[in-house]
Amino acid sequence: MPKTKVSICGKLRSFVREFGENIFGTDGVILFCKLCEVKVTAEKRFSVQQHCNTVIHKNCVTRYSALENRQRLLFETPTSSSQTSQFSQDLCKMMVSSNIPLKKLNSRSFRQFLEKYTKHPVPNESTLRKDYLTPCYEEILDIIRRGVGDSKIWVSIDETTDVDERYVANVIVGTLKEDRPGDTFLLTCEVLEKTNHSTIAVLFDNSMNLLWPNGARREHIFLFVTDAAPYMVKAAKGLKMLYPKMIHVTCLAHALHRAAEEVRSSYPEADKLISNCKKVFVKAPLRVQKFQEEAPSLPLPPKPVITRWGTWLDAAVYYCNNLDVVEKIVKSFDPAESSSIKTTQDLFSSTTLKADLAYIKSNFNSFSGAITQLEVSGAELSDALDVLKCIEQELKHAKGTIASRVCRKLENILEKNSGLVYLRGISDILCGNPSSADFQEFSPSDLTLFKHAPVTSCDVERSFSRYKTILSGNRRGFSFNNLKMHVVINCNNSDNGD
Repeated sequence: MPKTKVSICGKLRSFVREFGENIFGTDGVILFCKLCEVKVTAEKRFSVQQHCNTVIHKNCVTRYSALENRQRLLFETPTSSSQTSQFSQDLCKMMVSSNIPLKKLNSRSFRQFLEKYTKHPVPNESTLRKDYLTPCYEEILDIIRRGVGDSKIWVSIDETTDVDERYVANVIVGTLKEDRPGDTFLLTCEVLEKTNHSTIAVLFDNSMNLLWPNGARREHIFLFVTDAAPYMVKAAKGLKMLYPKMIHVTCLAHALHRAAEEVRSSYPEADKLISNCKKVFVKAPLRVQKFQEEAPSLPLPPKPVITRWGTWLDAAVYYCNNLDVVEKIVKSFDPAESSSIKTTQDLFSSTTLKADLAYIKSNFNSFSGAITQLEVSGAELSDALDVLKCIEQELKHAKGTIASRVCRKLENILEKNSGLVYLRGISDILCGNPSSADFQEFSPSDLTLFKHAPVTSCDVERSFSRYKTILSGNRRGFSFNNLKMHVVINCNNSDNGD
């Protein structure tokens, strides 16, 4: 009998059945390998067999079989509440560390993408939150404890009020190393009933017991860095009895900021110009366009934030350098459009404004750069103290009553910073200079650990920025315990460098 002629479509389907529907597929025209994601020549059976014998295809089959077996085990193996899926825990840690809301798992497209490319069943949002968030948090605590180990440490605490009017305090710990900057960790984030020296002292002690569950190593705490708030200073004095080696120093960047505030308050016209000119261009695209057309190479007037250290002085220097250009542009606007335009235009006619801006730039221009240098993490203690010393010397040599007033202000602030005397003495020793300070409680080896000791509380300020990012406007449903775990996991993610 003559052979029956088989159609191409039928031949391809027979190859799919023979070699596996989970491996090959066809649309009736071509044969496609799902694992290798390539078109396969299918004129003869030998060609398909030849593709199956390639190393690439065999590796794909092995990988697919392993994933299939793992997935089958997940479904077949009975699990209890104490047994967790490593995939689910890693997924939870990744999402929290990357600040991806767990609720995104409720998105159908997101789930389908993960299931398609990981070959894992994806848990829902409530499962991750209830069963995996706490283990991830405990894992981070273990990493912090191992990272600290037997090292001597410094501690920094600061407090803020969040959008829900809670008093929130963050505790940062860092290791002291003689040959390099130590590691820094956000240890905990807690709500305080009220902000005073008592609650701060209790938080400090509880945090040390959290770091060392078998008993706080009080002799290992060498430095406590805070702002200069009276309740922080009082708390540090009380804690000194429990932690005998602890030196308390108030943030030097804060000190320079407070001195810079004296400059701002001394020049109300310049302050008014900076404030109102900023408003002229806020939510005004036509004015912004006009500015960019008239001065294409000049950035828009800065928008200083009072709590952002040094930004007001940067704005004053900007107007000193570009006052004529800004004046020309602003005067071209209709004063009837906005009260800020009229106010700014009136200020340009002031007889003292130009002189004030020139004096500010001439005598206080270095403040902003100094604050930026102090904010750098991991700087050597001697370098940070040199920055402060340069500012002190510049103020002493500056002429004028305002400079003298700012100089006295800075001197008064630094005189109240009792720990600064000790750090200056230690820095002198490490730099080979004579020092009259007495450090009987520290061994020579202990003193070398202060080489990279911090003198600012900037690390705590950065953790608050991360806190506010996590507690965004559309994520207010957190219980605080879950929020704390999110913040600690996110801030201690090694990929989230600031």
